[in-house]
Amino acid sequence: MAMNFKETAAQILTCVGGPENIKTHTHCMTRLRLVLADKSKVDEAALRAVPGVNGVVDQAGQYQIVIGPSVEQLYNEMLPMMPASGAKAPINENLDEKGKKESVMSRVFAFISGCITPSLPVLIGSGLISAVLALCTNFKILSNESTTYILLNALANAAYSYLPVLVAFAGARRLRTNEYLAVFIMLALCSSAVSGVEGLKIFGLPVTTVKYTSNIVPALLMVPVMAQLDKVVLKYIPDSVKSVFRPFILAMVMFPVTLLVLGPIGTIIGTALANFCVWLTSFGPLSMAVLSALHPLLVMVGMHTIITPLIVNEITTVGSSLLFSKALAANLAIGGAALAVGFKAKKAENRQAGISTGITALLSVTEPALYGCLIRLKKPLISSIIAAAITGIFIGFFDIRAYATASCSFLTLPIFMGGDSMTNFYLACAAAVIATILGFVITWFMGFDED
Repeated sequence: MAMNFKETAAQILTCVGGPENIKTHTHCMTRLRLVLADKSKVDEAALRAVPGVNGVVDQAGQYQIVIGPSVEQLYNEMLPMMPASGAKAPINENLDEKGKKESVMSRVFAFISGCITPSLPVLIGSGLISAVLALCTNFKILSNESTTYILLNALANAAYSYLPVLVAFAGARRLRTNEYLAVFIMLALCSSAVSGVEGLKIFGLPVTTVKYTSNIVPALLMVPVMAQLDKVVLKYIPDSVKSVFRPFILAMVMFPVTLLVLGPIGTIIGTALANFCVWLTSFGPLSMAVLSALHPLLVMVGMHTIITPLIVNEITTVGSSLLFSKALAANLAIGGAALAVGFKAKKAENRQAGISTGITALLSVTEPALYGCLIRLKKPLISSIIAAAITGIFIGFFDIRAYATASCSFLTLPIFMGGDSMTNFYLACAAAVIATILGFVITWFMGFDED
C-alpha cells in the first residue's frame, strides 16, 4: 500500500513532541534529520510503529528518522506543519541530554556533511548522465563529436565544475548568512578570469594560482568566515544603510581574503585529503575489506555521510574513487542477505519484509533492508558484513573504481564506466554479483532466529 504522506507526516510530528519541539529540520536521500528541543518528549515506540518509518537513529545531535527514497515527498508534506525558519538553522548546535555542547569535531563533521548532502541529487544525476553517455559512445549510438553529446556532457560536467557554488549555498544556509552572496563570491572565483589563472594580483598583492572549479574546500572555509563577518556587519551597520553596505562589504572583503588566504589553504587541505584517500586504500584488498565491512555499521548510526566529502574530493581531484567502491560491496551484500531472509523465513511478515526490502536494496537504497530486516534479526546483518568484506577483497585486488557518485545498486553500475577500457565496468558487475550471492548464501547457511 502506498504511503499517505500527509497522515504519516502528522503522526511523525505527534510522536516527536509536536512542531514546537523541532528546532531545525532537513532531509537527506533517505532520512528526515531533525534537531529537537527536548528529546524526552519523543514517543519512540509509537514513532517506530508509524507506517513508512523504517528506523530511528539518534546521532551527532540529529534525530534521524529513516524513511527511504520517498523521504522528500514526506518532507514536503511536513514543511507547512513545521517551523518556517527550521530549514535555515544550523543543524548541529543543540545541547545533548546532559546539557553539554557537541564537541567541536562533531560540529565540524556535521557542517561539512550538511554542506555536501544537499548536492547529492545533482551529483547522482550528473553521474548517471555521464554513464549513459559512456554507454552510448561505447556502443556507437552517439559520437563524442556530435552536438548532442557535447551539450549533455556539458550538463554532466557542470555538477562537479560548479559544486563549490552549491556547497557555498548550502553552507551559508546552515550558518544563517546570505546564501546568494556566498554564491556570488564563489561564481566569481570559479570564473575563467580567476580559476587556474597565473600571474594575478589584487591590491598589488600576488595571488596564488588556485583552480576553484571542482574544489570544494575553499568554499567550506570561506562560508564560516563570511558568516562571522556578517554578524559584525549586522551589529554595527545602521539599519538605514544595511541593505546597501552589507553585500558590498561582504563581497569586497571575502573575495580578496579567499584569493589571498583561504583559497591557497583550501588547496593544501584538498591535496592532503586526496593523499589521505590514496593512503586509506593503499593496502589494496585489506583496506577495501575493512572499509566494506564497516559501511553497513556506519549506515546504521547515520555516519556514512562523513566519508562523502572524502569521496567527492577524491573524484574531483583524481577523476575516480576506489573509496566509494566499498558501497558497491556493502549495498549488494545487504540486498542478498535480505533476499535470503525472504526465501528462508517461516513467518509471513519476515518473508514479505525480506523480499521487498531485498529488491529495494539491489535496485536503489539499503536502509529499508537494513532497518526493517537485518538489524532486527541480527545474524543476517553479520552475514552481510562478512559478504561485504569478502567482496571488498575482490574490489581492492582489481582496483575497481567509481567515476561518479550514486547509490550503488544494479541500476547504477554504469557509474563504474571510465578509463581507457570497459574492464573496470565488467569487474564492477562481477563484484555486484559476488556480493549479492555471498550475502544470500552466507545468510542462508548461518540462519537466523525469527523470535
